[in-house]
Amino acid sequence: MKYKVFISLLLSLLLFSCDKEEEIYTPVYPQKIYAVYHEGEEPYPDLPVLYLDHMFYLKKRAPLFFQATGNDRLPFGSGQSAQNSDVQETDISVGINKCDVPVTITRVSTKSTIGKGRQIRLLPIGDSVGAGYGGQWNCPEGRASVSWSIARQFFMQDRYSDGTMPTVSDFITIGTTNKNTFSVLTDEGIVTCTGYGECRGGWRLSDYLYSRVVEKSENPFYDEDQAGENKFSLAAYLKRFRTHTDNGEPLSTESITDAYVSTPTHVIIQLGLNDLYNQEYKDQIASLVSRIKEEFSDMIVGLSLTDAFGTAFSKYYPDYDFSSNAMTLLKNNLHYKCWSWNPVLQQLENPAEKIFYIPNYYVQPSAESVPYEISSSGLRTPAYDTSHYHPNSNAHYAWGYQIYAWLKYTLTLI
Repeated sequence: MKYKVFISLLLSLLLFSCDKEEEIYTPVYPQKIYAVYHEGEEPYPDLPVLYLDHMFYLKKRAPLFFQATGNDRLPFGSGQSAQNSDVQETDISVGINKCDVPVTITRVSTKSTIGKGRQIRLLPIGDSVGAGYGGQWNCPEGRASVSWSIARQFFMQDRYSDGTMPTVSDFITIGTTNKNTFSVLTDEGIVTCTGYGECRGGWRLSDYLYSRVVEKSENPFYDEDQAGENKFSLAAYLKRFRTHTDNGEPLSTESITDAYVSTPTHVIIQLGLNDLYNQEYKDQIASLVSRIKEEFSDMIVGLSLTDAFGTAFSKYYPDYDFSSNAMTLLKNNLHYKCWSWNPVLQQLENPAEKIFYIPNYYVQPSAESVPYEISSSGLRTPAYDTSHYHPNSNAHYAWGYQIYAWLKYTLTLI
């Protein structure tokens, strides 16, 4: 009898040990990551990068790392000496320790010279992150502080590097708020560029769809003549707020310094951080996209949702102070929602209808996107507490590159 009990206990311990040893982690991951190929020396050799934090929701520390690098970051740039076609799609197998799920991601690399003579008119619709909150933190001098303006900087640098004088007119960002100004150095001196958007702090999907006024602020897209509950109308917005023709001619002789509105060629929708408990998230964002496509069937629409800042892999960041909860993603509710909803957005992608998922979520730096100050001990310490909502300039830079690369790709479809 004693032997039977001993053997039973031994088997239980062995099985428990095997279960712990063979624990399998299931990732979410993007179907595509966008990149830009430059002939000659690559000006952005460190972009884009895939981060492990965004692929998993973890409640405790886990022995995960990319097998190719041995850490939580995987460079995903064009990585080739020559690219003959305008667009090159390469399937890349991504190995992750303790993950038996096969992960294959397509790198979509577009030549930087694509799009000469074409104009992009981009309308960003979003919340406080789209408005640039947090983007001023740790921002190098000369860099724009919001992702969509950074994308514009990348475009202007391409034109300048290609021997063509960059002008303000080739890439316009549209809106009545979110004024963002940056400068570009050219052979003819400094060119100052100003852009706008339609991103509002604290706003949810339902605010854009159903509300005339949100916290005393008018919804610029509200159209009471729309039948049904969904009152969003891009056509009504353009009728009400247009300042320029689509060729860039101002409609008024008076100087306009607080808005630029014309028909967009692209719309980016980046909403969800304020919809933490919204059970109708998928239906609402699908409804928003459907209304845009009803009114403008050829509109190119990009869907994006970012992540909380922080990391579950502190060992890879010895220069950061992890005594604050602001640094960790373990058991983080905001991260859990973003981790859950990004696959939902990916399901809404329909290239045939010019609806795309932009993988900003997956390329967002983890610990490095925490707004930080340098402490007396030399460590990078979170600049504000545990909200996790507003990543710093490093995140906006990574998102801006992904938007830039996606826009380059879409120019091959026009």
